[in-house]
Amino acid sequence: MRISPVARPRRGGLAIVEAALLLSIFLLFLFAVFEYSRLLLLLHVSTNAARSGARHATVNVDKPVTFVTLDDSGIQSITNHVIGQMGGANTMIHNFNVTAFPCDTAQMYQDPPVLAPRAGSPPWNQASFTERIGVQITGEYRPILPGFVFFYSGGSSAVPITITAATGSEG
Repeated sequence: MRISPVARPRRGGLAIVEAALLLSIFLLFLFAVFEYSRLLLLLHVSTNAARSGARHATVNVDKPVTFVTLDDSGIQSITNHVIGQMGGANTMIHNFNVTAFPCDTAQMYQDPPVLAPRAGSPPWNQASFTERIGVQITGEYRPILPGFVFFYSGGSSAVPITITAATGSEG
């Protein structure tokens, strides 16, 4: 005697629809993780470049404000040094700008500390001995898929970036 299999109701493409929905949600999370990781990488690289730029400014405080290279020494300007330290990550920042300035000491010792330019905006190379020289990187990060930062940036398609680092002057 032969037992016939139980007739199953046909699903007619239901598995394909379920797979498409689950795959789209999975890819959404995957790309969101990718974009957030790129943002964290950019913040990390920018922070290290700003620190290096501030250190570069403190050891070259005797140079003119607008130097690019001097003689055969190959000393770079602060902006070129920061760009070199970023290793190409600066291309991910729109409206990329590097600013060097002597820090306002009164604001540095507030809680939380504020690294702001000294009153009168003197050039960075006029910082006195032990006065802090700050380097600030500003711009905005625009992700490949702008919808992912919609909630993070308050509805904007770009995330503003401001990184500031300071070191003591040796001049």
